[in-house]
Amino acid sequence: MRSGVLFEKSIRHRERRQPAETFYMNRLISIRTLLLLGVIAVTCCAIPVAGQLSFDQSIESFFAPNNPDVLLLKKSREEFGGDELVIVAWKEPSLISREGDRELPEVTESATARITNLASQLNQIPGLNPDQTRHLVRYLENSPKSRNTRGALLKMFEGMLIGEDEATTAIILQLLPEADSPVPRAVTLEKIRRVALAFDGSSAVAGEPVQIFDMFDLVENDGQLLYMVSVVVLSAVLLIIFGGVRWAVAAMGIVIASVICTRAALVLSGAKLSMVSSMLNSLVTVISVATTMHVIVNYRENRRQQDIMAATATTLRDLWQPVFWALATTAVGFGSLLVSDIVPVRSFAIMMMAGTGMVLIFTAAIVPAMMATGPNVPVPGRAPAEDTLDRLLNHLAHSIEHHPMLSASVCLVLMLATAPGLTRLTVETDFSRNFRESTPIVQSLKFVEKHLGGAGTWEIAFDVPGELTAEFLNSTRELTDKLQALREEGLKIDVLSLNDAIDMPPRLGNALARLDRLQKRQPDLVEGLYNPSAGRMRVVLRSHEQQPAEKKLEQIERVRQIVSQHFAESTAANTAATASGLFVLLAHLIDSLLQDQLTSFLVASAGILICMTVAFRSLRIGLISLLPNIFPVVLVTGALGMLQIPVNIGTAMIASVSMGLTVDSTIHYITSFERARRTHSVAESLRIAHGGAGRALVLAYLALMIGFLVLTVSAFIPLVYFGALLSLSMIGGMIGDLVMLPLLLRWTTPTAILDPSNPHPTAE
Repeated sequence: MRSGVLFEKSIRHRERRQPAETFYMNRLISIRTLLLLGVIAVTCCAIPVAGQLSFDQSIESFFAPNNPDVLLLKKSREEFGGDELVIVAWKEPSLISREGDRELPEVTESATARITNLASQLNQIPGLNPDQTRHLVRYLENSPKSRNTRGALLKMFEGMLIGEDEATTAIILQLLPEADSPVPRAVTLEKIRRVALAFDGSSAVAGEPVQIFDMFDLVENDGQLLYMVSVVVLSAVLLIIFGGVRWAVAAMGIVIASVICTRAALVLSGAKLSMVSSMLNSLVTVISVATTMHVIVNYRENRRQQDIMAATATTLRDLWQPVFWALATTAVGFGSLLVSDIVPVRSFAIMMMAGTGMVLIFTAAIVPAMMATGPNVPVPGRAPAEDTLDRLLNHLAHSIEHHPMLSASVCLVLMLATAPGLTRLTVETDFSRNFRESTPIVQSLKFVEKHLGGAGTWEIAFDVPGELTAEFLNSTRELTDKLQALREEGLKIDVLSLNDAIDMPPRLGNALARLDRLQKRQPDLVEGLYNPSAGRMRVVLRSHEQQPAEKKLEQIERVRQIVSQHFAESTAANTAATASGLFVLLAHLIDSLLQDQLTSFLVASAGILICMTVAFRSLRIGLISLLPNIFPVVLVTGALGMLQIPVNIGTAMIASVSMGLTVDSTIHYITSFERARRTHSVAESLRIAHGGAGRALVLAYLALMIGFLVLTVSAFIPLVYFGALLSLSMIGGMIGDLVMLPLLLRWTTPTAILDPSNPHPTAE
């Protein structure tokens, strides 16, 4: 305690004679208690505000408001009553009966009772539009008792309300728009599932609204759980490595303060979390711990030769610049995602930049108290295997020094082996692959698509002439036939159009007359396909969600080609036809992310080059710092292409995020090397950097890897990929910083010793 008082008194006597840098570091130490109390007060005030951060659970939020596909989707919902459909499907062995030789298809009495009973229960659930509930009994009761008519009706609804085996049936429910629903969407879907499960224990509840809700719900819950797990796991890592509660508590204090204040700032700015930004808490945690790791290791080395206050001042003076630039380049890496066309990705970039800024602020406010508060601050301990690590680092430095070409060849071979994979990246649009196989949503999707038909819904919408004509309906019949013919090309597409309904037997009169009769018998069926007041008509398409990405994109492209060609050749009307729907949005969502990856990677590279050049006042350092950080990106993304692992929403951001994180250790290594170069040769400086910053960066990378591996226990597959691949990129970053970076510094650094006390450099 006495040494602390003497230190603080001596500050005032030396203030005018000390450099500005030392002066500010000493002032920071002198007000450390005030800073710590300030952090506690600000965090406590931010807690209630942070709790108000909401989660945007709409797929439309992934796109700009003026995105053409989003506008078409909203327009369609206004014109045709919405496309948010929930499918409740189950096995009904005694579904259809046929009367003797007449073979008049009828729903059996037992099946009729069960279907109507379930439909009645479901219609009582708030958040549904009961007028739009669709099932076989409803349509068959309103159709003529004709064998041909009934057969055609069953054929039209095959794959939707009845399976090909005539032993599977479904009820299709239409959700009210969330703005009009009296209860949250979660309540509606939970009640649907509960009623369906009570009705039949093996029933399936599917549909794109269910899939989307499950995805967001899973991500939100996993985000909170994984944050808590990562805090506990990384606290344990710090305890094991440094053997003191102080270091773990300080690091977690930075984490908690940064997370809470970032969330509060987002609330005040009007931002919302999205599926992408659910990783905010976990990423802020690993960034905070990695930063603290470098500080503690440096402080431990200084405590070997200095007392508490002197070691604290030296640590702050030596590390404030590398810590600032490390976090600045991390922010640049995340900021590069601002070039994305996906709105939540841009929001995620802003959130992570804000979070990184909070880490910088709270590190500066908490670290001085961590290192200098208390009567007897213990020296941070050494990790159980740290002596072995030191020997390995010394051996690695020796190998690089004596076998530089061999070391360079190993790195070059790794890059050449994986680089071709960058041109082979594919996109994953199978929605079910976002979930583990055992989850209810995947099991429901498999049931529906095996026994009924595709669960992905989209449409072709087009203008109708002011006065609907038989000629125009004949033209749409031709379009329907062309679309149905796609199945002969091997494309899994089911088509439902107004022509399918009006062309059912008996075909009496022209198309307009048959439409008029259908309107009287099945008004809800007509309303879902034709809106005369808006002058719009649509053809509904259904595609399998569980199919390869290239098949989905091929379907969308082929349908658009057929529609464009059809209306270009048609003389029935001058109409604008469009293909849209949730299926289309989801298919192009990841495709857009993949296109953004290259742009964001280039922006991140340029931003990091500028930051490194400014930080070290050297374009040479800026340029050579890029290669070790590009190295892990090439390894990971190239390996994805080589192994033919499709890119999903988690893996599509790996390049930018990886560069932003791995460059931190590059800065600390170069700083250590440049400091040693003032009095040592290049070879000696590299050995010093390997033994000091090298040890810290290995421990920091270890913390990052453990933190990201926590994400692999998520039930949401993109989070699993994100965590696993970032952990692998940390290994690549370690190789880049401990092998490639020393080689580049060795080959490009002047061989003169930069002794600041000697104006004449000394040759080695």
